[in-house]
Amino acid sequence: MRYVVDAASMKAVDEYSIKQVGIPSMVLMERAALCVTETILEKVHVGTNSKILCVCGTGNNGADGLAVARQLTEKDINTDVYTVGEGNTTSEYRVQLNIIENLGIECISKPLFDNYDVIVDAVFGNGLSRNVEGKYKDIVELINSASEKGSTVVAVDIPTGVNATDGRIMGCCVKADITVTFGYEKLGMILYPGTAYCGEVIIKNIGFAPFYEELKEIFVYEDEDIKRLPVRQRDGNKGTFGKALVVAGSSGCGGAAILAGKAAYNMGTGLVKVLTHMDNKEPLLIHVPECLISTYDDTCSGENASLLLEGSLPWATCVAIGPGLSTDKRAERLTLEVAKKADIVRVFDADALNIIARDKMTIETREGDSNAIITPHIGEMSRLTGISIPEIKKNIISTAVNYAREHHLICVLKDARTVVTDGERVYINCSGNDGMATGGSGDVLTGIITGLLATGMGCFDSACLGTFIHGKAGDKAAEYCGSVSMTATDIARYIKEVIK
Repeated sequence: MRYVVDAASMKAVDEYSIKQVGIPSMVLMERAALCVTETILEKVHVGTNSKILCVCGTGNNGADGLAVARQLTEKDINTDVYTVGEGNTTSEYRVQLNIIENLGIECISKPLFDNYDVIVDAVFGNGLSRNVEGKYKDIVELINSASEKGSTVVAVDIPTGVNATDGRIMGCCVKADITVTFGYEKLGMILYPGTAYCGEVIIKNIGFAPFYEELKEIFVYEDEDIKRLPVRQRDGNKGTFGKALVVAGSSGCGGAAILAGKAAYNMGTGLVKVLTHMDNKEPLLIHVPECLISTYDDTCSGENASLLLEGSLPWATCVAIGPGLSTDKRAERLTLEVAKKADIVRVFDADALNIIARDKMTIETREGDSNAIITPHIGEMSRLTGISIPEIKKNIISTAVNYAREHHLICVLKDARTVVTDGERVYINCSGNDGMATGGSGDVLTGIITGLLATGMGCFDSACLGTFIHGKAGDKAAEYCGSVSMTATDIARYIKEVIK
């Protein structure tokens, strides 16, 4: 696990290190520049015949770039400096500029960007709050044009034009091949569209003082976090590893029940029971023969369906409801009954969420315990909140946080970067790929999270780890099947590869 910061938090870390702990800003700057220089030497394999251009603004990001130019020159690498900007300059920038002038390193006025093997982007850093326009826009376009013709672009801390807090493109943006960032990865570098402009991200420790108490709890998982899976009891039995009830699959939508049930079993659940339409019984027995099955038919009223549900609830460790369920009266009654069961952990997905939005239904939770998880995609979240899809995409974290806090539950807001939050902590999922934008993928996620709940993991951790495993299984599926042709069945299959 690693923490991620927004622009304000990063500024606080910087100021705390310099003003309160007393680490000189020039020391941090020199370390930052050394990290960029070392990365260029290691990753780009420049030699004495290479030509490098450091494009520097007049703030501290530009000062970093000036220091990089000096260090590269000291290694006999042909390096030019191009400064852009007028007016206010920082004291660190003036010191670095004075140093390179004293060393005879000239700032050139009209570089031919296409002639350079490497271009270092040190124009704007994390503090950018306005659109990149005018001459700065012209510089960005020149850098990107050179990149298209073969120059390698290395961004200092963050590519110019990426908003460090939300990943917005501020008018225009440098498209980097490599970004060397300092201390912590910036939130805007993992959110879309900003992440698409960062290239390979390399996080370097330059000696910031520890400042964890002031950091927002925003984090991402890494491969080693698979170890967070519950440890299996060696002398356990099928009851030891939980009993998951999956309420899914109307007539004609049996695949959703199959995918959710299979995924729950693949996560190690001891027993999975599926409450579904009679039409889905035979397909379930074929594709998930391990499942217990409870069925209803078209003559079954909502009241009778709820009686079936009530008969299974005391048996279950956890309940998932919604995949392929439909939004008819029977599904409405089932969703209402599960929404009222505050004494059991539950996952609400797909049609259950559409019913909750349509009927303005309340999900009851235990006091002091967020024991319900919702897994909406952007469209479902729009129906739940009344907020437009473009507005949600623009404010995906705050939308999820506000909803989770208001309704006292865990929100898994699904998008290219899925956000998981309990209203305080925020997990951003970075696993997965565009091939997962396929029918049934969300049903697999519901099954994975339900499986983790069944085996004893807490709600927030199940939502976070389940989302991560879902993405990793999708990455495995893309590796073996290709992202174009992979299906939700492939994602469910490769869960085993991820957690083995």
